[in-house]
Amino acid sequence: MLKKIYNVLDRIRMVAIVSVTAFLILLCLVQIIFRYFTFIGIRPFAWGDEVMRLAVIWPAFLAASLGAKEGTHISVTHFIKKYLPEKGTKLVLKIANVLVILVLGYLVYFGTERTVANIPTSLQNLDMSMAWFYAAIPVGCLYLFIDYTLIFIFGRHPFSINYINRDDDLQKQAMLSGN
Repeated sequence: MLKKIYNVLDRIRMVAIVSVTAFLILLCLVQIIFRYFTFIGIRPFAWGDEVMRLAVIWPAFLAASLGAKEGTHISVTHFIKKYLPEKGTKLVLKIANVLVILVLGYLVYFGTERTVANIPTSLQNLDMSMAWFYAAIPVGCLYLFIDYTLIFIFGRHPFSINYINRDDDLQKQAMLSGN
């Protein structure tokens, strides 16, 4: 059940990352063509630069949660493992995870407050609420919160490609060794 729910959320995240990134690339391309490769009468969209600058936060926050899922974020576990015993390492990593989860909970709560507060505020060149762009913070942090909570509970992300491949590799090694 947990895997099915997570897979739906993961699919939504991936579609959002690809869709927003594709939109940003297309809008940027159109802006460049209008600005540099057309006659003087065609101007780029007045709202294009503003939307591109603000919309780039969506793929950044959503991809950060994908990085947490796959364990690709920079960490200092090498130094912790080098200077602490195994029990100390596990304790420090658990404490760090709890702190990250608490900060993400804080960001989800106050990011939601800021998003709601910016509903009446609109962009300068387009009749669109700023809340759409502020919403990337609580949504991205909620994804991060979910991923780090799963990491805290299971020790590593249970739905990570690396986690699944590692288990498959261990099974293959066991079969090859005859165990």
